[in-house]
Amino acid sequence: MKYLKNVNLYGEITDIGIDEGKIVTIGKTSEGGYDCKGLKIYPGLIDIHSHGCVGFDTMDEEDHLKEMSEYQLRCGTTTWYPTTMTMSREDIIRATSRDISFAEGATVAGFHMEGPFINPKYKGAMNESFIFRPDMTLFEACSNIKIVTLAPELPGSKKFIEDCPAVISIGHTDADYDTAMGAFRTGARCLTHAFNAMPSIHHRAPGPLMAAMDSENAYVQLIADGKHIHPSVIRMYVRAVGEDRVILISDCMCATGLSDGEYVFGGQKIIVKNSTALTETGHLAGSTVTLFECVKTAISMGIPEKSAVKMATENPAKLMGLNKGKIEVGYDADFILVDDVFNLKKVIKQGVL
Repeated sequence: MKYLKNVNLYGEITDIGIDEGKIVTIGKTSEGGYDCKGLKIYPGLIDIHSHGCVGFDTMDEEDHLKEMSEYQLRCGTTTWYPTTMTMSREDIIRATSRDISFAEGATVAGFHMEGPFINPKYKGAMNESFIFRPDMTLFEACSNIKIVTLAPELPGSKKFIEDCPAVISIGHTDADYDTAMGAFRTGARCLTHAFNAMPSIHHRAPGPLMAAMDSENAYVQLIADGKHIHPSVIRMYVRAVGEDRVILISDCMCATGLSDGEYVFGGQKIIVKNSTALTETGHLAGSTVTLFECVKTAISMGIPEKSAVKMATENPAKLMGLNKGKIEVGYDADFILVDDVFNLKKVIKQGVL
């Protein structure tokens, strides 16, 4: 048994006992341990949509998952889902068949397949030449895919949603309201990077954004980097959907943690200027910030700190069925320690500082 002493847990100074990577006690004790000196403690962050960082990409021919996971952990993300791009079948199979059982860095809980089952009209930074209809044979040829983004208006989508055991998220879509609602009723449970790569809300054509809001069991992903969505829209959608169904994501790419310059993302040239990643045609190509930075930016936009953290911990854990995201007895001992102005001070994974 080990103890985190003098943590600030939602305003109360207490101790947390940890054994075999799990929380076993919460409450003051006379036992010794690591003195956290009143730092605020929150669950470790969970990023369900992250393409890469520090010069590495999930789709690289060489396997750099360990290096990316180590960087993610240093930045407060204790669990993540490496996210693919719309590339060849062979590239996607290779990327999602890599070993994720290593102990270094953040836990890799599985992969997020973003494409190739998307609408070319809203391809964003995806390569249109590799887009095709939903196909269970590709999914079955891959390993450890836990979430799939698709456009529900494509032929074959309904059957794919019915048959696929992974979480289905609607995205890169031109679906109207009724089509999106039909997908949620069929079993889709999430909306990928809301407001990006989809129609905006129109009072006579509300589209997938309003469908997700009206679907009581649907979660919505928001990129709170200050570039993808205006702060007023972030505040509006959080109020409308409710903090229990919003998931903050980074959607970060290989330039995260590095300087401006030219990069390759999903096989395409990306230009990063003033920390904004753009394709040569001017489309946003993911973010260059970590999930912790997104949480901090959401707080600066007016989202309460506790709510912003919940959107990056408890909510993604519930969507993905993880025993994480809460500081309660029995949950995994993944934590971040922050100061009073939400600067990251320490990261703890499965009880290890």
